Amino acid sequence: MKATRIHEHGDADVLRYEDAERPAPAQGEVLIRVAAAGVNPADHKHRSGMLKDLVKYHFPKTLGYDVAGTVEALGEGVDGPKPGTRVFALLDPFVAGGYAEYATTKAVGCAVMPDAMDFETAAAMPCAGLTGVQMVEEQLRPGPGDLILITGATGMVGRFAMLAAKRAGARVIAAVRPAYADEARALGADDVVSLDGAAWTGPPFDGVIDTVGGAASTALAAAAREGARILTAATDPLDAARLPAAPEFIAVRPDGARLRRLGEDVASGVIAVPIVARFPLAEAARAHEAIEKGGLRGKIVLTVR
Repeated sequence: MKATRIHEHGDADVLRYEDAERPAPAQGEVLIRVAAAGVNPADHKHRSGMLKDLVKYHFPKTLGYDVAGTVEALGEGVDGPKPGTRVFALLDPFVAGGYAEYATTKAVGCAVMPDAMDFETAAAMPCAGLTGVQMVEEQLRPGPGDLILITGATGMVGRFAMLAAKRAGARVIAAVRPAYADEARALGADDVVSLDGAAWTGPPFDGVIDTVGGAASTALAAAAREGARILTAATDPLDAARLPAAPEFIAVRPDGARLRRLGEDVASGVIAVPIVARFPLAEAARAHEAIEKGGLRGKIVLTVR
């Protein structure tokens, strides 16, 4: 099969499109014939070596952990989904392997795609959608009327976090750049505060979901009440010394059942997953260059077939 891999850390030009051994599904796993793979901000951080103190790398390394495609084969002990089924999945972020024509993953992490969904949209969803929803539903667990700050609320993780928070009955304050204020309100925010240095003058927050990090998020999260949980998925850290509680970094995990529900939300129009660029698998370096420039208003996807 073909895969895009790295043999060392470095700039985008270390990504090589080359022949690789096709993986075989182990017990409890499925083999997916990949049609599209999502590109996440963490991908270039893995490639560049930014996370090498946290992750043990074995080269050559195939990056990518958002995939959509069809089930090719089942490992021992797997009853379904059956071969030929269209699925999407979050691969183990530390194992990865999505930038390839075939990838393996635990069957319980796979979700059957809605009939009306295309592979590219499905591949754009898993990491961002599960991160946002798991932060709210599993960690923060807001109650009706709770006041929740979500930084970067119009980004991919932020919009899924806002959906989950609103479904829990929480009131959401979206922290975004001024140009995105109307979009944040359209997504369901009860109020908006600027990420460009504005101060929050309302009541203290009952919880914080941070997807941005850094000084601007720290300044706003400092308005949380004593005892509030401050959760972050950003690699740019919050300044704990300025906060009423220690920030907690939350890592995403595969969850096929929850991913299936998110897919239904996207297919039915409850929430949108904008795709801003598509590149062939062989041109993954261009995708990394685009994501490193920043300012994207949606997802980048690699087309594999």
